[in-house]
Amino acid sequence: MTSEPKITLFDFPSPVCKPKAWNPNTWKARLVLNYKQIPYKTVWLSYLDVEQTLIKAGGEGKATSTREDDPSKPLYTLPALLDESGPQPVVVIDSLKIAEYLDEKFPERPVIPKKGRAFEYMFEQFFVATVGALIPFPILPFAHDIMDEKSKPYFKRTREARLGKKMEDFSPEGPVRDAQWKDLEKGFDKLAAVLDKNGPDVDFVAGGPEPTRADFIVASYLIWIRSVAPEEWKKRGVDQWANGRWARLLKRTEEWQAVDE
Repeated sequence: MTSEPKITLFDFPSPVCKPKAWNPNTWKARLVLNYKQIPYKTVWLSYLDVEQTLIKAGGEGKATSTREDDPSKPLYTLPALLDESGPQPVVVIDSLKIAEYLDEKFPERPVIPKKGRAFEYMFEQFFVATVGALIPFPILPFAHDIMDEKSKPYFKRTREARLGKKMEDFSPEGPVRDAQWKDLEKGFDKLAAVLDKNGPDVDFVAGGPEPTRADFIVASYLIWIRSVAPEEWKKRGVDQWANGRWARLLKRTEEWQAVDE
C-alpha cells in the first residue's frame, strides 16, 4: 500500500480541457515537480477558494503580490505548494519560489542550475516582454470560457479592470483578432531568433541536453494556448511557427506533462 504524497500542488481546474490543468503559472510548477520525479497530489481550487485555502494550510503572510482593487491587501493566488513532509507544514506561493524551494530540498535534476542562475532569472523577464505581453487580449477570453463556473465572474471582472475594456472587446473575431495572432507569432519568432544562436537542432533554451526552468516557462504558455484555444491553435498553424520549434519543445517536454486527475 502506497502512502499519501506529502506534497500538494494547488491548481485551477477546467471542466472542458483534457487534461483539466490549463493555467500557465501552475503548469510551471507542475512541470518542475514532474521533471524532478517528486511524488505529489493535486488539489483543485476555484479562484474564490484560493485565499481561504492557503491561509488555512499555513500560508498566511506569504502572498507575493497585492490585490489590484486594494493594494493594501495581499493577493493569494496560484501556483502554491504545500509540503507536509517535515515537522511543520510549509506553504510556498509563486512558481519561481516553488522551483527554488524544490531545487533546495530535492537537489537532483535541478531546474535552476547554479552556474546559470542569472540567465534563468533574466530569461523569464525577456520572455514576458517579448511574448507574454502579447498573450492576454487574444487568449484570456478563451481561458474564461473553459474555467469552472464559480471562477468566471471573478476572472472576468479582474481582467477587465486590469486591461481597461470589456472582455467581449479583448479579441473580436475578424481583423483585430487576426492582427493579434500575427503579433503573437512575431513575438515567438523574436524569441526563436535568439534561441537559434544555440545552434541547429538544439531545442532547450539554455542549450544543454536537459531542460531548465526556462524551457518549462515557454512550454507552460504553449500548453495554456493549446489547451484553452485548440481551434485557434490549429487555425493559426502554431505547430509550424518558427520552423516547428515550439511543437518540438512540447514534444520534448511531453513526458513531464502528466496530470493526476
